[in-house]
Amino acid sequence: MKNRRALVLGIVLSLVAGVMLAQGPKRDVGKDVPLPPVPQERSGSKEQPPQVPGLSIDVDVVGLDVVVTDNSGNPVSGLEKKHFKVFDDNVEQTVTNFSSTDAPLTVVILAEFSNTIGYYFDDVVGPAAGFINSLRPDDWAALVAFDIRPEILTDFTKNKQELFGGLSRMRIPAYSETCLYDAVFDTLTRLDNVDGKKAIFLLSSGLDTNISKHTYGEALKKAEASDTMIYSIGMGQFARLYYERSFSNLDQITFLQADNVMRSFAEATGGAAWFPRFPGEYPSIYQMVSANLRNQYSLGFVPKVRKTDGKLHKLRVEVPNLDVNNDGKLDKLKVRHKKGYYAPKS
Repeated sequence: MKNRRALVLGIVLSLVAGVMLAQGPKRDVGKDVPLPPVPQERSGSKEQPPQVPGLSIDVDVVGLDVVVTDNSGNPVSGLEKKHFKVFDDNVEQTVTNFSSTDAPLTVVILAEFSNTIGYYFDDVVGPAAGFINSLRPDDWAALVAFDIRPEILTDFTKNKQELFGGLSRMRIPAYSETCLYDAVFDTLTRLDNVDGKKAIFLLSSGLDTNISKHTYGEALKKAEASDTMIYSIGMGQFARLYYERSFSNLDQITFLQADNVMRSFAEATGGAAWFPRFPGEYPSIYQMVSANLRNQYSLGFVPKVRKTDGKLHKLRVEVPNLDVNNDGKLDKLKVRHKKGYYAPKS
């Protein structure tokens, strides 16, 4: 563990030095961040963030959000309950709850804010600001930054100016370490108590410098059974491309492992991962994330066999091939959703 931590820090420090001494991508330290001004506090009552209703009924309904896409990755809307088959540990279940409403989103923008290879304006503040601009007036969003610990910069709000105000605090990173696993675990835990369509917009290099209290396995286990989809954006891809020739084989393996971490969090929750190298790629990513979240199908079922073993039970959702493009040919559809759920333990 110590050797891996030293390796990651060594890579980070050598790359920081390379940025300072060589021609290449320039680090923006936030002196001229083009963000709107922070709004003044307004008097009067403030709208409350999304919460779980006070009354809850203990039933064995298992819920999951599903995204259906065509071969080009475009979300497919207009499907009905009859189009879905749900399997719990390979046993087909009866879908009792079904919804395809375009409800407001509840999103946490979770951004790495550390002096690592990923901290460039184009990889952090710019993408976060662009995603904020893509939100609708009735969407809720919060901004959380993490280095040695996660910190809430802006709590849940519908006010984009408040979110921009949080971004304006992300100027000069104070640390060269990251606690990615803690940040993901803690954010998912916080969202457990929030209803509605939930997502994490994760901006990170995928590196954890072994300071997290939670392990990768614990964070992944939390993600696997979460009702929150994670959309991962791999930071520092352009810097890695620029300095690729100076990396050792071990460096390359470390970065590939970091990409796999980002990808695994997304896949476990039914989300998606992107690894953009240039700023021009981000607008299409915002559009894809928004389209995916706004075209989800919410399904629910009561397991035919009640389980109280505390174990992970795998879920699978199937939809038939349909002619969604109206070209007379059946399209092979892809389905994304969380990988399973943990049964209560008696």
